[in-house]
Amino acid sequence: MPHRSTRRGLATTAVLCATLAVTPAALASGSANHNSPIGHVPLTAMSSAQLRALSCGGIPAGADLNVTRKVYEVGQARNLPPIAMLAMFESGWVESHMNNLGCGQETSVGVFQLQDFNGSYAQRKDVVYSTNWWINTANSLGIQNYHDAGTLAADVERPREDLRGRYGEAQSTAQNLMNQAMQPYGEIGAKYAALGGAGGEVGPLVRAEEAAKMGGRFQLFKNGIIIWSADTGAHWIHGDILTKFWATNSETAWGFPTMDELAAHAAPDGTTGRYQYFQNALFLWSEPTGTHIIHGEILKAFEANGREAALGYPITDEADDGHGGRVQQFQNATIDWTAAGGAVVTKK
Repeated sequence: MPHRSTRRGLATTAVLCATLAVTPAALASGSANHNSPIGHVPLTAMSSAQLRALSCGGIPAGADLNVTRKVYEVGQARNLPPIAMLAMFESGWVESHMNNLGCGQETSVGVFQLQDFNGSYAQRKDVVYSTNWWINTANSLGIQNYHDAGTLAADVERPREDLRGRYGEAQSTAQNLMNQAMQPYGEIGAKYAALGGAGGEVGPLVRAEEAAKMGGRFQLFKNGIIIWSADTGAHWIHGDILTKFWATNSETAWGFPTMDELAAHAAPDGTTGRYQYFQNALFLWSEPTGTHIIHGEILKAFEANGREAALGYPITDEADDGHGGRVQQFQNATIDWTAAGGAVVTKK
């Protein structure tokens, strides 16, 4: 779709987090426990013979991308500062090569090699729990006091003194893993590629993929979002339609988009615009009227009576008529709805 410079740009990322993203509290299970004994030896610092003596026998040479994505998603949802995100990935690489291991030194397991006093086996093997443990521990140390990611990572992990430097040495690897974790993938990634990727209208990525409301997933890009659900697939929302979507309780109210935005018909006065269907509504935009939402019985009447080509673009959202019914104004018509009479179109 061609970009329209007359349309308003994106609302801020903060608005997005307030309306679509999973809240930090929803991911904040896993308590900080900084009673870990000082002096443990990370798996990646062990010799082959030492690794063979453990129940797992060794660690993978590379990271598990599913683990890196989940670790990044949890850190992002909790607004982890960049230095702490880097430190967390340094920790994960040094401790397990970012793999959710079922074994380790003594009782340690998982991506951050938590021991049994840090939770049950199932908890420590849960990437979300383990990641929150790491974040909570870092917070208890005072992330704001750190200016070096490697030092923060070492203070969280508490390795043997001569091994503290290994975390900072992993900086470039950790940064690469973070970059990989942010990349679009799955159906959102396929949609992003089909729309031209970073060089297309969507623009460069801003945040990693994360949970939407109602069981979906979404990813924020410079110029909009791509949002997915199992029932609707992945679709692109941007501009004024996205701003309206966010401002009116997003997918909780209107469901997921069932199509990308397209050109609408011209109104009787020549006004042209754009439209996008969602599971529970139609969003219709034009420059003179802005974006308005049509839904329910009024939407059925609008569609049955020629849509914008006959009735013009909506100039209001649906509202209470003061008598128990609903009403919506269009450029060339009014649609009234009552329980007794249904939806009635009156042309102006």
